[in-house]
Amino acid sequence: MRDLTIMQTNLPNTIEDLAKFVLVGREKLTAVRANIRAIDKLQLAEDVREQKKEEAQMLAEALLDAEVKIGDLLKQIPKATKGNQYTGKMVNDSSVDNQKTKKQVVEELGFNQKQAERFETLSSNKEIVEQVKAEARENEDIPTRTRVLQLVKEKSKEEQFVENEFRKIEKETTVQININEAIYKILCVDLSKEYLEIWYEGLDKSEREMLEDDLDRAINEYQRVKDFIKSKSKLRRIK
Repeated sequence: MRDLTIMQTNLPNTIEDLAKFVLVGREKLTAVRANIRAIDKLQLAEDVREQKKEEAQMLAEALLDAEVKIGDLLKQIPKATKGNQYTGKMVNDSSVDNQKTKKQVVEELGFNQKQAERFETLSSNKEIVEQVKAEARENEDIPTRTRVLQLVKEKSKEEQFVENEFRKIEKETTVQININEAIYKILCVDLSKEYLEIWYEGLDKSEREMLEDDLDRAINEYQRVKDFIKSKSKLRRIK
């Protein structure tokens, strides 16, 4: 038990050692879970089960912490670009043969791209990892990566919903402002005969012809707004 505590609080520093810890640790956790199921099936002493469960809980937390740390390190690796590829280790030789892509680094660590993405997801959601660990302690359960990813997905859906609502409100506000301004702007202009005369005299022939067409279009658009409002008013009265 003491060894597990040390592993949890003092994780390896290099990504290679962290990867080994996770790969071996996941197998160990699977074995401990199997032991717990066997204990339950054979109805062995409760203290033996508690010891195994505590071991699984501590190892599961250590593995989550290690995977978060791997995610932190993976995010620091730039994606391979022409003339700028990540070298798994710092080297003085700049030849292409010594350079590795992020994909190669991940594979050499013993993981696939999907696993790497999950580690980076854990890294980006440390608060949820801690939430799952605390939740498991409170329920005397074993924290899992699956639970973390589930909560991350739910959080993403909530954030997307909020973002969509903000966009909807923003669009509604913009539309209301634009139409209201279009309606009320004309009311703020002095359209007395005197002012219309001044305005008209300042127009050349081509401008007058163009404005006649524009006025017809504007009248039609204002009429469309008026008809729409009337139709809505009729519906409200019917209801």
